[in-house]
Amino acid sequence: MWVIAHRGGGALYAENSLSAFQSVERLGVDLVECDVHVSRDGQLMVIHDRSLLRTAEVDKNVDSLTREELAGLNVGDGNGVPALEDVLQTIAIPITVELKTLSTLEAFITFLNQHRKWAPRLVPISFHHGLLRELRQAYPNLQTGALLAGFPVDPGAVARAAGCGFLSLYYEGVTAEYVALCHEQGIQLTVWAPNSDDDIKMMLEAGVDGIASDRPDRVLALRSENASRGGM
Repeated sequence: MWVIAHRGGGALYAENSLSAFQSVERLGVDLVECDVHVSRDGQLMVIHDRSLLRTAEVDKNVDSLTREELAGLNVGDGNGVPALEDVLQTIAIPITVELKTLSTLEAFITFLNQHRKWAPRLVPISFHHGLLRELRQAYPNLQTGALLAGFPVDPGAVARAAGCGFLSLYYEGVTAEYVALCHEQGIQLTVWAPNSDDDIKMMLEAGVDGIASDRPDRVLALRSENASRGGM
């Protein structure tokens, strides 16, 4: 089972910051998860919100500033908004990249065309399933995941329509039976973002294939405990 640091471990460190990604890599997570928006000069910038107000205390949107201008802000760790390129250069583990808007598709394909060596380390996910389908048409070997907030009766059909190998669901309501249904249909199931010990344990017992949590330290510890008892 993958342990995924949601927003770089947003309950432990400044979310989506370079220092957070470095810290969770040292913790031993399997992947980091980040979000991207496009800057004014077409660069993929790692930040959850379109607005800079919450994390950088600047009342502007990401697409109104250039990469250089965004790098000059402070997102809570003394550093600016990182570009996806910065994250890939800073850590060595795979990165789950949530493509937040339709405008990220062209920028992401341009990025892959310029940096093909990084494609195997990138796992794009999105609520925009058509975007994922187009991305897989351009890069058939990419591993991609379809984000959902609900529970389709035919999860395999949803994943196949988007060209994805896995679904990523909000954790509440995920059961062992639903995980088994996904596996029977040939897809994997990851969840976001259980942070309490009880919720993390519930997902481990359900047998999910990955947990994206703001407390990856707790997921790592509980996964280890579960394995020592002979669980998943």
